[in-house]
Amino acid sequence: MDGFFNTIQALLEPVVNLGALFMIFVVFTLIGLIVRLGPVRAIRNGLMIAVGFQGVYIIVDFFLAGVGPAATALTERFGGVFTYTDIGWGAYAAFAFGHPIAYAVIAISLAVNLLLIVTNLTDTLNLNIWDTWEATICALIMLALTNNVLASLIVAAGWCWVNLMVTDWYANKGYPEKFYGFKNIAFYQGFNVWWGMFAHAVSSLLDKLPFTSSAKFTPEYVQKRFGAIGEPAVLGGIIGLLMGIGAGFWWGDIVMLMIKLATALVLLPMMSGIVMQALVPVSEAAAAFMQARTKGKQLFIGVDPAIAVGHTSVLATTALMVPVMILWAFIIPGTLSVPLADLPALLFFWVFAAAPNKGDMLRTFITTILMGGLATVTGIFVAPWADAVAKLQGVEGVTGATSTFLYFCQDMLVTGFLGENFQTIGIGGVLAAMVVIAAIGTAFRLRYNVQKRRSAALAATAD
Repeated sequence: MDGFFNTIQALLEPVVNLGALFMIFVVFTLIGLIVRLGPVRAIRNGLMIAVGFQGVYIIVDFFLAGVGPAATALTERFGGVFTYTDIGWGAYAAFAFGHPIAYAVIAISLAVNLLLIVTNLTDTLNLNIWDTWEATICALIMLALTNNVLASLIVAAGWCWVNLMVTDWYANKGYPEKFYGFKNIAFYQGFNVWWGMFAHAVSSLLDKLPFTSSAKFTPEYVQKRFGAIGEPAVLGGIIGLLMGIGAGFWWGDIVMLMIKLATALVLLPMMSGIVMQALVPVSEAAAAFMQARTKGKQLFIGVDPAIAVGHTSVLATTALMVPVMILWAFIIPGTLSVPLADLPALLFFWVFAAAPNKGDMLRTFITTILMGGLATVTGIFVAPWADAVAKLQGVEGVTGATSTFLYFCQDMLVTGFLGENFQTIGIGGVLAAMVVIAAIGTAFRLRYNVQKRRSAALAATAD
């Protein structure tokens, strides 16, 4: 098994170490060549997509750097003693790719994706290889708890399987295209997309309540109703002002926080626009290529949802949820950590909540409050397993290490329970559990395929 890992690592580690931007450029350029865009256009689009993502990452880092100190100050101001310290998702991504099993997980994810496309169980060709770090952390949780490599790989394969199907569901609902404007695009980011299903369910409930039934409190509505207050720059400034006051900042620091949030709200959509413009010819050519060879099969290109976090409702929700997440940590009994390093980065979950709520900031805020509460409860169980992964990679401190980001990944919760009970259920129990989870996802997908065929037949009859 070590020889297998070493071979996979030797092949993939140099590419992964070059980072997400390198993979984005190479993969999208290759796809452009495959779908016959021509060498010049393929390279040009690959470069522009990488440029756009680089812009998104720079502005997101700028946003996180601005909100981070305010979040830390809010946490320290409220006080509290906790068993584990939130060291951030970035540390866990490093733990993931720092272990040889990560490269086996990448190979498995690619194989699973191709298998599902061939068998018509997914419409998504996932190019967001970087975010396999989440499935790798699941594998490392299982490895830390059981020291069983096979069980770890089974878990990773199972989550890669069902996460693709949920990614399909979100894309087929039209959220990336109708709300964010990305045609033939799916947002793939591990388990994060499952919160899109949760937000869809909450949105359906809010549709039945009188005070939330109509989506009115959108950035566009606020701007129309209240003028300049609804503009991204002003909205960012107001949120920065409130956060700075809550954190007890000096007035000069408050002004700088206002500027940073306003900057992020203005520039992120511009960077996303660059990605969108470059993605259009690639996604359209890829869709036409697949339809010509697979009897009209639809194809979504799976990308990082970072391209959508610049929406005003997402960034506004991110800032508003900072004090809420801290509050959840203090009022839910048994909480083992307070959100810290990951507080600003939770926008990668809120991005899936905004579209089902049609950008209504009140409805999105209600949805994310519920998401935050559920994740905080999940963290009571996940925190020790997250610390076990850190120790597996040789990281130990005065307190245990954890990541609030992982609390939102319910696959970590299921994996941890399987690992905790491994002595009882054995490798067969782990396999059975993942087969059941994959089977449920597959059943929903097959049901969708039947409905799609019926709709096509009815449309043909009508013609």
